[in-house]
Parts: sequence; structure tokens; C-alpha cells
Amino acid sequence: MSIPKLTGNLFRAGRALAGLTIEDVATRAQLHRQSVRKWEGSSDATPSAMTDHLCRAIDVLEAEGIRFADGGVYLQRSTVLPSCGTTRDKFYKDLET
Repeated sequence: MSIPKLTGNLFRAGRALAGLTIEDVATRAQLHRQSVRKWEGSSDATPSAMTDHLCRAIDVLEAEGIRFADGGVYLQRSTVLPSCGTTRDKFYKDLET
């Protein structure tokens, strides 16, 4: 398994895809917002950060469904089953008849 190179641009894109502000990420990762802003400003470079701090910020994004890959960053949507009385129930009812 390869670990993708995380750049400031990818971090910023991930945060935007998650719909989070810099303050959201900083608060949830227990970091100062200036640290997150600095990382995003590193553009195509790897953010200069303590590994533990950067990992906490990445954990916040990953909890929102953000996935970093060699080809970029994407939002992984979870599959949600329909609730009772919806399409699933109609499907099974149609099978019974």
C-alpha cells in the first residue's frame, strides 16, 4: 500500500469537499487555526508540521468521508439503506405478489 503525498492544495481541497472551515478543522483537531491556514498555504509542498498534529487534522477530514489518493482527493459517500416504507419495502412487497 502506498501513502499518497499530501500537499497544502490537497489538504485545502479535502477541507472544501467536506464543507468545513479552517476553524472547524482546527477546533475538532484541537489545533490553532493559524497552523491549518499555514499548511494550506504550502501549495504543492508537503506541509511543515509535527506528524501528530497533521494526523489529527487528517483524521477530522477522513471522519467526514475525505479520502486522499495518488490521483488527488475525493469524498467517499457512505451507502445509506432506505428507511422503512420506502423503495426497499416496495421492492420486497412487489416480489411477494
